[in-house]
Amino acid sequence: MSQKTGMSQLRNGCSAAKTADAKSHEYETEVIILNQCRKLNGQIFIQRDYSKGLDVQFETEYPARFTEKISRDTWENTIVNINKYFADAEAITGRSIFETIIGCVTCYASYLVMKSNYRRKLDELQQYIDAQNQNIYHRVGFHIRNPMERGLRVLEIALLMRAGESPRDQPEQDVQEPNRPIRTM
Repeated sequence: MSQKTGMSQLRNGCSAAKTADAKSHEYETEVIILNQCRKLNGQIFIQRDYSKGLDVQFETEYPARFTEKISRDTWENTIVNINKYFADAEAITGRSIFETIIGCVTCYASYLVMKSNYRRKLDELQQYIDAQNQNIYHRVGFHIRNPMERGLRVLEIALLMRAGESPRDQPEQDVQEPNRPIRTM
């Protein structure tokens, strides 16, 4: 599979965003398809927890790769808060009923001028994930992705790698050129 300059084949296969001047950008972004992530061992997937029905919530199990990098309490706090955002977004309240009725009456044109409670909660979730990444997870080499990017099937945590680094269980031949920084997203 050939790689072109710029973003190429984002969803059809693994590809990387190449930059003309490696010094001008600290990181290079590599887009990885969900099916191919297991081959690369560059991601951690937290599965949905269906024990309480079909409501969106994720397992609180502590990933082994977090050992010595993220405390168990920090992880549980993050995942509980993510689950809480989804519970608040899906809660049936007077406001959500009113928004639904107004949406039906206006053939959903009302959503062009106002955000639904669900959309507002998802925006708050994105802000929370961004803050957690910036304050905690990026510092130790992880990046939590918004579960909406994976259709609410999994919570994906990517490993951030610098030049010359590789994931713990990735073979050495898959390591990128040592002079090119990379960030897996």
